[in-house]
This record gives sequence, C-alpha cells and structure tokens, in this order.
Amino acid sequence: MLNETSIPGTDDWWVMQLAADFGADLPRLHKLRSYADGTNALPEEADQSMRDAYRRFLHTSRLNMADLIVSTKVSRMKPQGFRTAAPDDDDGDAVAWATWKRSGMKVGVRDFFTDAGTFGQAYLTTTGPQQPSPDAQPLIVRSNGFSTVTRQHALQDWLSEAALQVGFDPINQVEILTLFRPGYMRQAFREAKRSSVPDRGRKWSPGRGWAWVTDPIPLGYTDQVPVFKMSGPGGKGMFEKHLDSLDRVTQTIRDRLTITAMQAFIQRGIVGDLPEYYPDGHELAGQKVDYDDIFKAGPAAFWRIPKGMEVWESKVADITPILGAVKDDQKTVAAVTSTPIYILSPDAANSSAEGAKAGGEAFQDSVEEWIDRADMPITLSQSFAFAAMGDTVRAALGEIEIDWGAVDRSSVTDKASASAQAKAGGLSQRYINRKIMGLTPGEAAQERQYKSDEAFEATLAPTG
Repeated sequence: MLNETSIPGTDDWWVMQLAADFGADLPRLHKLRSYADGTNALPEEADQSMRDAYRRFLHTSRLNMADLIVSTKVSRMKPQGFRTAAPDDDDGDAVAWATWKRSGMKVGVRDFFTDAGTFGQAYLTTTGPQQPSPDAQPLIVRSNGFSTVTRQHALQDWLSEAALQVGFDPINQVEILTLFRPGYMRQAFREAKRSSVPDRGRKWSPGRGWAWVTDPIPLGYTDQVPVFKMSGPGGKGMFEKHLDSLDRVTQTIRDRLTITAMQAFIQRGIVGDLPEYYPDGHELAGQKVDYDDIFKAGPAAFWRIPKGMEVWESKVADITPILGAVKDDQKTVAAVTSTPIYILSPDAANSSAEGAKAGGEAFQDSVEEWIDRADMPITLSQSFAFAAMGDTVRAALGEIEIDWGAVDRSSVTDKASASAQAKAGGLSQRYINRKIMGLTPGEAAQERQYKSDEAFEATLAPTG
C-alpha cells in the first residue's frame, strides 16, 4: 500500500499528485477531442436513440474546422534529418535518423504534433537499457494527455521533475501507474476487471488500493526524467482559445439546415369554409370529413375544391443572410487562428493578393512558432537515445539540430529562380540545395553523387 502520500517529495506523494493532475484534466481533453472529431454538439443527457438520430443530423451539418486548423499546420512541420557533434554529418546523422525510423516517428511525429495542436501538450518518452550499450536500440515513444502527465522543473521547464503514465493490462486485469523520477522509475498496480478511467469526459480520482510492485528501477542511461513535453502557447492548442467562434459557425450551419429541412414540408391551407361533416345525401353522410386523406400531397396529387375557395401556401425563408454570416465567421476564425482563409473557405481562393500575402505570413509565423516549441522535446529525446547507446559525443544536447522541411510550399519554378539568384549572390550549392530547394539530407547526398557521376561521364565523352 502507499502509506506516505501525505509526505511531499516521496514517491507515494508524487504518484498521487500526478494521478490527480491527470484525472482533473480529462474533461478538458475530452472536450477538445470532441471538437477535433466533430461530436462536440451531441447532447450527453439524451437517450441513446436520440443521440444516434441527432448524430446523423450533425454529421450532415458539421463543418470540422478544428481538424483543418491543426492538420494544415502539422502538414508543414516535417523533420527531415538530424545533425549532431559527430564528424562528417553534413548530410545528417544516420544513427539519429535510424533511431527516428525504428521508432516509427516518420509518421508518429505527425500524430505527436496533432496531439500538441489539439490538446495543447504532447509527450515523447525515450526508452533504453539499464546500462548504456553501443548495441542498444532505444525507442522514442509518443503519447498524449490521455495516458501521460508531467510536472515540469521550476527552473528548467524543458525538463520534467516527475512524470506519470496511466495504463491498464487487460490480460492480468490490473491498472498500472508508472512513475518516472530523475534517474529511475517504478510501478504501482491495482487489481481491476476494467480501467476505472472514464471515457465520457468526467474527472477521475485514483482512489485507494494501489501498491508498489517494484522498487525504484535505475534508468542507467540518464539521471533525468526521460519524458519530454511539447506545450502550446499558454498550454493551449491551436484552436482552444476560439471554441466560441467554432460553436457559432456550427450553430449557424445547423440553423440553416434546420430551416431548409422544415421548409421541405411547406404548409398549405384553404381559405374559406369547408364542412366538418359530410352532408345529407352523401354516401358518408354524418361522418367527419378526413381532409388529410382528401388533400394528399404528392407529385401526381389532384385536389378538387369548391368554387370560390383559394389555396394558401407558406413562403420560403431567404437563407442568403445565413450563408453570408457563415462566411464572415469563417474569415474571423481564419484570422484568429492564423489559418489561410482559402483552407477554411475554398471560395475565398480568389481574394486579393495583399490579403493572401498577409494571411500567408501569419500562417508561416504560426507554424514556425510551433516548430520552435517542438525543437526541445525532439532534441532531448534524441540526446537521451544516444546516451542509452553510450555515445556521449552525439548526446551533446547543444550540438543536436533538426533539419526541418520548408514551411513555404513554393513552386519548382520559384525555387529555380531563387536558386539562380542565390548562386549569383555567392551562396554555396549545398546551402541552396538545403534551404531553397528543400532537399532532405539523403537527397542532397544523392544529388552530389549525381553531379560527380555527370562530371566523370563528361571526361569520358568523345571530344569530336
């Protein structure tokens, strides 16, 4: 049992503190995830049949701009290689790239950035052996707030003072709390047939019944916590500060579709007095007239009404102002989230050149800020991976650089023109290949090989 939870600084205290932080943040995380997957407007209090029917209606009326805001920026955040203090790594460090690929991070890094952009934080954990070894194959594992929580160091906020990962083992039927502290880790278990962590956006409390099943296990390859946090500005994601604006767009679209659906059943009436009962002499004399049956609506329906009576039909509401309101709100959302307006509203692609340029600059600035925020957790994860392999040269944190792909998606023609001007200005071909043409380290090395082959072939060519 955990008997020292009231003593600050003990492992018992840390595991309960972090578990409480984890549980308290679940409602916020679930809310943000609902905006990302488009289920944010579903009524929680309704019964399942209503929820299913309403969900189908929402799926036709939602405009999932939250997902667009995040994915558009994430697509421009692409690590292409790494440089370290190792000699001869002008074309990138192959060992660092091998660790990156072995960890599945060529694709996993997109999920890492998506989690950071959606929830305001995401995590990388570097695993390794208890003793550093050149044969070690450390992994970089991503996670988000649904399984991981940290407390950052007060003076070095890029480092975690403590971290906790929450999990469930369905085979052994135990809940697991994995605590990371500087230089070691340990686990606490609690028997359970299913995870007690709620999946409906409610807060969670760790409760009692936990017991340590391991003594502190030295990490060996580091005296720090190997869990690294990427955080958005103010701990918020790319759209979290603008949920009200997203709600306004969704509500307006839903109102428009509701009006359209209701008007599919136009109200009609007959102006004049009609008998309530069939008159004497009629085969149904004395019976109440069923006008719903007489005046059936349909493409081939034929109505016969008494002379002098008029048929009235309700007017169709003009939804043009509603359509205009949606477009105006889309522009507002695009502006406050630094997202190009043509992404959220494709018909704005032909907007003014000045407006497009200003929006493009704001978008690029925003992407570059998120790249800067991603730099430290990624370089830390690589540094710890090299430490696990016993490579102190490559592990030097200050010497690790990430080779990012270009944020600006210029055409080949524009790149060729810029390259020619840069060459005339005295820049090296290597710099041009990397910074202007956007070649990856591997592509840059291959290009130099091609140039060398061409030069060699030219010496063998007959001279006429």
